[in-house]
Amino acid sequence: AHARAHARIGVVRAMATHAFPCVVAGDAVRAVQRRGRKPTRVVRASSAATPNDQGAYAETVGRVRAHGLDGTFMLSFDPPCSTSSQSFVEEVSLRDGTLRAMSGFDGDKCWDVNWYGDATDDALDGAHLSMLMTWARTGMPWGDIENAGTRRLVRTKQLARGVDAKRAKALYGLEAPKPVGETAKKSTSKSRGNARSSSFDRRTASAPKIPSCPTSVFAVSIVDGGRVGGRVFVDDATGLAWRAEFYHQRGVEQWSFDKWETVDIGSGAQTSVPRIAHRIHAEGQVTVFSAETTTRRSDAEAMFRKPAGAVEWAREKSWLLKNNPDGVPLEAMRGEGGHFLVKPRVEGPEKRQDATSWFVVDTATAGFAIAPRVADAVSMESFGSMAISGVAAPLEGALRSADLLCLGAFTLSKPIFMEQNLDGAVRMPNGGALGGVLGCPAFAHTVLSIHAPMRIPGSRDAPKVTVKVIEPAEYAPSNEVQRAWMPVTFISGVPYVELEYTIANDGFQGVTEQVMERKGLFKLAIGTGGVGALLSSKVARDADVANRTHALQPGGIMSGPGESSGRLQRVGEEIITGRVETIRFKGFEFKNIRAVLHLDGDPGDVDLSPHAEGAICADCFRGCELILDFSNNRIAVVPP
Repeated sequence: AHARAHARIGVVRAMATHAFPCVVAGDAVRAVQRRGRKPTRVVRASSAATPNDQGAYAETVGRVRAHGLDGTFMLSFDPPCSTSSQSFVEEVSLRDGTLRAMSGFDGDKCWDVNWYGDATDDALDGAHLSMLMTWARTGMPWGDIENAGTRRLVRTKQLARGVDAKRAKALYGLEAPKPVGETAKKSTSKSRGNARSSSFDRRTASAPKIPSCPTSVFAVSIVDGGRVGGRVFVDDATGLAWRAEFYHQRGVEQWSFDKWETVDIGSGAQTSVPRIAHRIHAEGQVTVFSAETTTRRSDAEAMFRKPAGAVEWAREKSWLLKNNPDGVPLEAMRGEGGHFLVKPRVEGPEKRQDATSWFVVDTATAGFAIAPRVADAVSMESFGSMAISGVAAPLEGALRSADLLCLGAFTLSKPIFMEQNLDGAVRMPNGGALGGVLGCPAFAHTVLSIHAPMRIPGSRDAPKVTVKVIEPAEYAPSNEVQRAWMPVTFISGVPYVELEYTIANDGFQGVTEQVMERKGLFKLAIGTGGVGALLSSKVARDADVANRTHALQPGGIMSGPGESSGRLQRVGEEIITGRVETIRFKGFEFKNIRAVLHLDGDPGDVDLSPHAEGAICADCFRGCELILDFSNNRIAVVPP
């Protein structure tokens, strides 16, 4: 983590159905054309969505292999036609139903339901990636978008026509990430959990072969500012895709399709589905969908909507104390980079417990992570695997299951952790070792209050941080907090907030403008320490931050304890630090914030939405109280 000037321990959303979505700067379609011909066709959209007149929805069911586990999937969708809304809903069930997730698009919004049963809307690039990938699996006629019901949603440009498939891939395709896990090697190690070998595994571990066919290549994106780009390789004879690539901030998602079948779903309606849909994630893991049957569904329209109540697989969540509006304080401290550290209680089989390990609070993570020593100490079961974006290469770890996670008076049953070696990820004040990471699912049903005062002038002691967990139904915010509430937008399962900020001018290289006022989305990334903010490479270019604040270019980050002084650790020539004059929340303003910029582009492990200006990090939150109320999609920052 230090090599990239941030100590985020990322656990991407644990959804077998979607991508764990390379930044495509500017217009996504223009970006993915760099190596292609001049476009010969442009389709733009304007018409409103029209429901399927005949209600002839399709439902495909089959088997799936994901996270090294066997399971089933059920995909209901509105087949492409002139009146199609292109809605869909998919449920994936792994490990005999113990890991289930769902995602959908209702014709207007995308949404996800995670392994814990928490339903959230998905916005911007998270939604766009979900839509494009699912449409590629459901027979989208990319060469005839006008008659596919997606004219209002999709923009296409044809890059090639009638090119041999292998030559089309060589000219217009990108190399897939190197697979990790069971599909990357012939493993002789013991299987974990139900990650057992089967004929299904052997048939589907490798991507389908490149067909022998004339191929057209289309650059695709979502209209109205879509910044997830893609290229789709279409068999000219059938009009169906045999390959699709989608480009986003973490890398490339590669899909390969084989054995398309046309299915009659009644009332004269037909749809096409691939028997095999093979996906290599940007992080290198492989997911394979093997369709078995496709039938008509006439009642699926209501299913496209986000579930209004609890889903049947929702993990049990409970409160040990009632009538406690002030909440329960946790044992807490700050790491040397400003991280917020707490001690939850983790319980494994036979009531084996760990309540002494420090976990970092990380709002930029859509899951949990745990150090192997902690998981082994409470005898957590090990099974399957998960991969995340790392600094130089993807990182893979086993999935570990606990019986209970207790955070103050709040308990979550059957939490799933990704096993990660966390040594050196966070500098612990007492030289100890980090035990794990608590991401958004830990706070989806709580109010988390973090009281982070400044150091008392002249004091040798670090300021004491107070962290409380409060039941949302009993929380009574003050008038000051009420006025300070700000909405959050979830993108791929993590929160973003719109902020106003000004970039400082220290008078270098002829820059005369004193400050530059800006406004934009920032990821709430309090699991990233050692710095107050990360600014995107686009902001660095547009605002000329390097020239404005050249005196603060140590090539490193603030990594020492305290808020007014610290050590500067050199971490790379391509990383500089700039100064942000102010960052303004609705109820509070931070001043003189140290910000990190990557001059060579935003690295994939930062996982920053291309729609965002940057990320607000742990070291920014000093001299304030931060209230996270994700159950109501809002946060507040007020004086301490």
